[in-house]
Amino acid sequence: MSIVKIKLIDSLGQEYTLPKTFELRNDPSNRRSSLLDLAFTHGAKDISDGMFAHKFIEISGKIWADTDAEYNTKWDALAEHLIKEDVRIQNRDRQINLLKVVDISHTYPSQVGFHYGEVVISFLAADPFWYGKTAQEKHTSVTSSPKSFQHDIGGKVMVEPIITIENNADNFNFTLINKTDNDRTFQIIDTGAGSGTTIVIDCKAGTVKRGTTNIISKFSGLFLRLLGGRTNEFSYTGANCNITIRYFEAWI
Repeated sequence: MSIVKIKLIDSLGQEYTLPKTFELRNDPSNRRSSLLDLAFTHGAKDISDGMFAHKFIEISGKIWADTDAEYNTKWDALAEHLIKEDVRIQNRDRQINLLKVVDISHTYPSQVGFHYGEVVISFLAADPFWYGKTAQEKHTSVTSSPKSFQHDIGGKVMVEPIITIENNADNFNFTLINKTDNDRTFQIIDTGAGSGTTIVIDCKAGTVKRGTTNIISKFSGLFLRLLGGRTNEFSYTGANCNITIRYFEAWI
């Protein structure tokens, strides 16, 4: 039986594989709740958005060594990654994005007659979902409009993609709809979107750029979402272009 390897990965892609004595605990995934008591009725009304809240990821394990120097070297190799920003944990071929370390416990049991320590580290994951290691990309070529198309979206959780529109003609007014997500729609009206331009809509960051130019003022409607674990149907109206939808599959 192969041993599951837990890794810490920094923003540069540098990996640190934790010793095999370490294990991971994933906090429960809780939905946000905000209850409002109503007059003359039993119970309460949930007025929250029902989205998932943040959670904590804990890794814990033991470090053994033959000398103090060896012990310190092993600990320092791990500790180096605890002060970095934009770190991910990889476990069972999936990754979770970590905001920061919130607690470090390092215990040296005095009754043990060799160089030994116990470590517990807690991370805050503001984004509570686990993601695939590599991005998925779905491509559509538009040669006539309106254009209907569909993509099978993996994972099990709704994700927010990056959508790239490469214009093959002047495209001053276009719309894109995810019909599967209750016809969620955005429209861009931009007199600068001529043939050969590229528009990037980052639906998670909430940004819209034509090249390096910020054109969020040309955007109306809602940023699109992809519903995981099912086929998503889309409808596009506008000039000829190539559409790329980039996303990471996600799970609870």
